[in-house]
Amino acid sequence: MRKLLLACVLLLSVLPATGQSGKTAREFYPARDSLKARLLRRTGVWTNLQINKVSLRGNILDFHFSQELSDYPWRAEDIEWFRDELRSLMPENYRAYALGEIYGKKTDLNTLPMPLLKRDGTPTRNRFRVKDPRGSVPALVRDGEDWPLGLSGRHIALWQSHGRYYEAKTGRWEWQRAPTHGTVEDLYTQSYVLPFLIPMLENAGACVMTPRERDPQAYEVVCDNDPSFEGPREGMTRRCGRYRESGEWEDAGPGFADTKPCYLPGENPFLQGTARRIKTLAPEDEHRKAEITWRPDIPEAGDYAVYVSYKTIAGSTTDAVYSITHKGGTEERHVNQQMGGGTWIYLGTFPFDAGTDGCVRLSNRSSAGGYVTADAVRFGGGMGKVIRGEGPSGMPAYREGAIYNLQWSGMDASLFEEWEDDYKKDYASRGKWVSYLGGGSRTNPAAEGRRIPFDLSLAFHSDAGVTPNDSIVGTLAIYTLLCEGKDKLPNGEDRLTSRMLTDLVQTQVVEDIRRSFEPLWTRRQTWDRSYSESRTTGVPAVLLESLSHQNFADMRYGLDPSFRFAVSRAVYKGVLKYLSNRYGCPYAVQPLPVQDFSVSLSDGKAILRWAPREDLLEPTAQPEGYIIYSSTEDGAFEEIARVALPNYAVPLVQGRLTRFRVVAWNRGGKSFPSETLAAGVPSGSAPQVLVVNNFTRVSAPAWFDSPGFAGFQDRLDSGVPYLQDLSFVGSVNEFDRSKVWTDDDNPGFGGSYTDRAGAPVGGNTFDYPAVHGKALLENGYAFASASASALPHLDTRGYKAIDLICGKQVTTPSGRGAVPCRYQVFPPDLRAALEQYAAGGGALIVSGAYIGTDAWDRVYPVPQDPVQQEAARAFIQKVFGYKWITNFGDRSGLLLSRSGASLQFGEPLFYHRELAPDRYHVENPDGIAPASEQSQVMLLYGGGMIPAATLFDDGTHRAAAFGFPLEALETPEELSRVLNLSLKYLLR
Repeated sequence: MRKLLLACVLLLSVLPATGQSGKTAREFYPARDSLKARLLRRTGVWTNLQINKVSLRGNILDFHFSQELSDYPWRAEDIEWFRDELRSLMPENYRAYALGEIYGKKTDLNTLPMPLLKRDGTPTRNRFRVKDPRGSVPALVRDGEDWPLGLSGRHIALWQSHGRYYEAKTGRWEWQRAPTHGTVEDLYTQSYVLPFLIPMLENAGACVMTPRERDPQAYEVVCDNDPSFEGPREGMTRRCGRYRESGEWEDAGPGFADTKPCYLPGENPFLQGTARRIKTLAPEDEHRKAEITWRPDIPEAGDYAVYVSYKTIAGSTTDAVYSITHKGGTEERHVNQQMGGGTWIYLGTFPFDAGTDGCVRLSNRSSAGGYVTADAVRFGGGMGKVIRGEGPSGMPAYREGAIYNLQWSGMDASLFEEWEDDYKKDYASRGKWVSYLGGGSRTNPAAEGRRIPFDLSLAFHSDAGVTPNDSIVGTLAIYTLLCEGKDKLPNGEDRLTSRMLTDLVQTQVVEDIRRSFEPLWTRRQTWDRSYSESRTTGVPAVLLESLSHQNFADMRYGLDPSFRFAVSRAVYKGVLKYLSNRYGCPYAVQPLPVQDFSVSLSDGKAILRWAPREDLLEPTAQPEGYIIYSSTEDGAFEEIARVALPNYAVPLVQGRLTRFRVVAWNRGGKSFPSETLAAGVPSGSAPQVLVVNNFTRVSAPAWFDSPGFAGFQDRLDSGVPYLQDLSFVGSVNEFDRSKVWTDDDNPGFGGSYTDRAGAPVGGNTFDYPAVHGKALLENGYAFASASASALPHLDTRGYKAIDLICGKQVTTPSGRGAVPCRYQVFPPDLRAALEQYAAGGGALIVSGAYIGTDAWDRVYPVPQDPVQQEAARAFIQKVFGYKWITNFGDRSGLLLSRSGASLQFGEPLFYHRELAPDRYHVENPDGIAPASEQSQVMLLYGGGMIPAATLFDDGTHRAAAFGFPLEALETPEELSRVLNLSLKYLLR
């Protein structure tokens, strides 16, 4: 009886009176605060976790936490740990009760744990496993390669945040985010998605579609069976190409026609014209052979994306074969026309010469039967072509928001009419676009659409929040559990599969950054929030806020192309591992680019050698073989061989420069290409020169950091983009940390000019041995080439001279410097190899913007080792005979021969100082001076007559040193003259 009375008393103390559930919850606030602290220690994630309600079922307590409970990266072992922690923190008067259900808002805690991130190539068992659809339906576009442990047969929707849009309230085109730290989110995310993430996914075999224009090529040519708009085709206006058909093609109904230079809201070019169709060719019907040719008149040589359009009809073939003829030869793409009709379908980006040599052909041959349909083909991304206010944006289409490209791509305006302005339409259109393109496929079977079976969608952003101090904001990831009150995707799958996708991508990004760049990188929450980009796609979806583009601490990493590569690779790997888990299939991560590449000469052949690059993060990323590419002179690269071992011999044609690249592959896909090396032999005997590429740097701009002021200093050094940067908008103009945002036109600390407006900026193209080699070959020298990392392993005795390319190489930190610095100009192993070569009497040429600064001073706030610095200085003076004067040698771009010098170059020379889309520039070249009487000045900078280059002869060997990069000379003729005269002097 006494026990019964005690139970009643306890029951009355726990059960709150009606309307007083908050009182019970408040009794657990101390426990809540302790749980938040312990969860932070365990997961690294902080949230504002609350207890909304504590309720009783018999002798069991159920806890209803706020939604933030689901923001943690839960694993299976965390659940019991959390329950134990909660039990231990219960107030004394509740400890007699059992712990029951735990919810985060309406989500059961037991549903939140996700599989661990693995690295062994095997899938993890999980409750979201579904049958692998790969192979049941041919992919939308195939190129003949198959990567069975990669992403072949997968379809991915991907976009890079925002874009230029029309703001009706101000009557102008604007960026959707404020310009800070030299960029703006509308363009910044392009610097991940376009050069890195999309190629990685496609190198693994995925078919990637994006609602924003992906091609930065500002020219565009459209070829179509219907007449195009009349009027002049000048400047950047779209060109009209030629269309020709042969055979018994017939009308297939409405299709595309380019009827206007620019389009008003709601006008759909895919309803303005007609399409064509024909029955596929059976083996016995050779007489019915038919073909269509689309031939553009390319206005300027370069790379152009090729898009095709067609019509999906009853009986459409699954194997329409397009043949693309370009500068590098002819390639085929196989298209499943049972999906994707009535919009632009990307086939690839190819190099084209100016003029009409290139074309796309489509015949009625097919391995699958049915009908082949045809409509328009376009080349290049072009300019914005949708009118708002008084006209279009005036910018290339890739800089604009998705909503404008979707109109050009045939998406009906009714999909987006529920939103009243372009700002909302732009972000809301992306998910709707995925859902519509997927309509009628296995992923969205009940809806009307284009039948493309997307496996997932990914929105790549960089707006992870702000912090009042200088700590890292880090990586946030978002998914949506409920859409219109439903927790199932249109095909019946549990929408929690998006949490698995989100968790794996976020975990991969954070872990890779911590291991490679910053051990203290912040993992933000894994949010279940109702964002349209993760809610409305109809497929598993993640919205990734990779970092904060507004935060200086984040952007010291975020402006570094090597960081962007690593983050993009992490996203690709997260996607790969998610699909492995979802479909229960093994995977392999594509290899990293090869290293220690060299090309030597032997009996008229180029001997290629390289080494695989170990991926310390991914054991499955081991190469199984290699693909060799070559090109002659300035031609396009073509595949010439596939080999299993890291070496290959190629016959050389006398008098012709040949360039080489190597790509590693495994069953998961292909790596990015190696640097470009080259070789060449003139007719007859000739001295041999070894060109060594020591310019491997890619980096963020120079920066400084102090309590009151900080920022990026592109006028000191603008950094080095990977190939080309599309994200730079202008120099930083606000360095005061105390300045706060008041408007996007006045964003406070980090605020930047927008005069560059995303115009492409040239970077490191990793092909300078070919640039130098061409000049050498023209002057009668045979040459080979090597990466600087390969030089210590090479036999250099047969070379009369070494031409060392240092470009803008300089010691560079990664962010705050938590990992070792990179890109030292003269690291110890390179010093030893060059010193040994010089001791044997070999001649040396060295050139670069920081060949003195790196040993005597610094560009970035990097720690300096006095012993190593002194060793580098001694080496430089002994081997090259110069010493450093200043990093600010010149701003004129003019070079003059010094009167009386032993080597005269004749007419003045000019080096490249200004931003340009196709080459890197030199902001501040080195002033260098003779280190002894054995040296002399041969060139002066025209701006202040500071010495720019020296000659050295110590009786054992000779050397020429240039305090600016030789490949930065304005013309090839200048480079040829300098190398020729220098070698004549050195080898006399």
